[in-house]
Amino acid sequence: MIREKRCDMNNQFGKSLRSQMEKAGVKESELADALSYDATYISKWMNGSKLPSERNAERIIGQMADFFTARTDAADEAEREAGRQKCLADLKMSYAGDRNYHIFQDYNNNEMSFADNLQMLIQLTRAAFVQALNMYGGCISITATFDLFRLYGKEFRKLMTELHGAGVKKVELRLALDPEELAADHNYYAASIINTIGSFDYIEMYIVSRKPEQPRILVINDLLCLQVLWNMGGETGAVFSMEHKIIRQFSGICQQVMEAGEKLLDPAEPESLRRTNVQLDSYSDRRQWQFFNEPPAMLFPKEIMDVFIANAEDDSYARYLVKLKNVFARHTCKARIDLVLYSSKLNEYLTNGNISVGNVSHHLTAEQTRSHLTYLSRVMSENPQIRLYVIRDTVVLSEELRRAPSIFLDTYSLNIENSKKQPNDNYHISLDPRMRGAFQQFFENMLGMPFCNRLTAEDVLRYL
Repeated sequence: MIREKRCDMNNQFGKSLRSQMEKAGVKESELADALSYDATYISKWMNGSKLPSERNAERIIGQMADFFTARTDAADEAEREAGRQKCLADLKMSYAGDRNYHIFQDYNNNEMSFADNLQMLIQLTRAAFVQALNMYGGCISITATFDLFRLYGKEFRKLMTELHGAGVKKVELRLALDPEELAADHNYYAASIINTIGSFDYIEMYIVSRKPEQPRILVINDLLCLQVLWNMGGETGAVFSMEHKIIRQFSGICQQVMEAGEKLLDPAEPESLRRTNVQLDSYSDRRQWQFFNEPPAMLFPKEIMDVFIANAEDDSYARYLVKLKNVFARHTCKARIDLVLYSSKLNEYLTNGNISVGNVSHHLTAEQTRSHLTYLSRVMSENPQIRLYVIRDTVVLSEELRRAPSIFLDTYSLNIENSKKQPNDNYHISLDPRMRGAFQQFFENMLGMPFCNRLTAEDVLRYL
């Protein structure tokens, strides 16, 4: 049964501590002396019957890392510090996992309980995430029939960062947002969506429109459900439960809300993108906004397209490339385009020649990459409506912005691609004019930022 499964948790901190002690050749009594603690504390930490207190945990773990590092035979200072940081990270992560598990179990004592502040909700959510990571092989399902971005604020972004750091494999995130709020604060919502998608190697993100009368419910896997009763004047009240029969009822309500809402954003399967010609339609449009967090897979010269076609993996892909070649020559080169590239990605492309075209990875020679950018420069000279901007991300941007996914807009659709692992493996699309409009305003605001610099056709050649 699920209740039995929930109680069958591993002592992660104890295992990590034992591993570090064995690696350093340290006995319990030696560690106890180094920390000025009784040896019985060390035994309890190792067998999982007790954890260091939250107030002292950071200090204790830091002292442990220092002690273990001093007992290892590192070749130099850099190697020693790298070992210390790894030890510190392992102990901190395992401690956080065990602590959140205990928090979760402490709350799990009634069919329904009451939470009277936002921090308690965030603490419950974090604990449920840790449970899900351990129980479901790193796969987490989150459904919220309300604006989770707004309610949790900066803490939502922090929770997503923590999930990434914990090694989550897949996130399924379903949200309901008020379209009027989306239009009123386009920058906030576009940035929140981009950051969430960019935080993970793989995420399926569904967003539907929310109606004011719908209940505000959050369900995480089959581990936690809660309903927000009020959130006014800085005060929040909610009821929550870990009982499976109640979670199942709440999940049913969530499903009804998600099915009834108009679709604002959906994940797209890689194979469906080529079949439905989504990318061809976008490149054919008379007005385009393109933000690449990858090499610019557009406007290849005829010679390179012919090589792609000749080496196509199958007839279907060859036909797609022939269409793409014609679209580039007849439509894309004559369109009005705002194209934004990361300077680092452009330099990386010139160095390694790796690029994705129509969901397939290719490797170009140094001569071919130079030919590609030379052709792009020539097209810009012939069509001043193609405007290229470069973000010098190696200097001015944080890691959060640097991992933002690619954004492709035309006059009808929004496409978001996070191709960290495989081309189009993490792809989202919207045909809703409100969502598309929010991202267009976000994009155009970005063009006016100090870190976004417009290049001339001649400037492009200076990269070669």
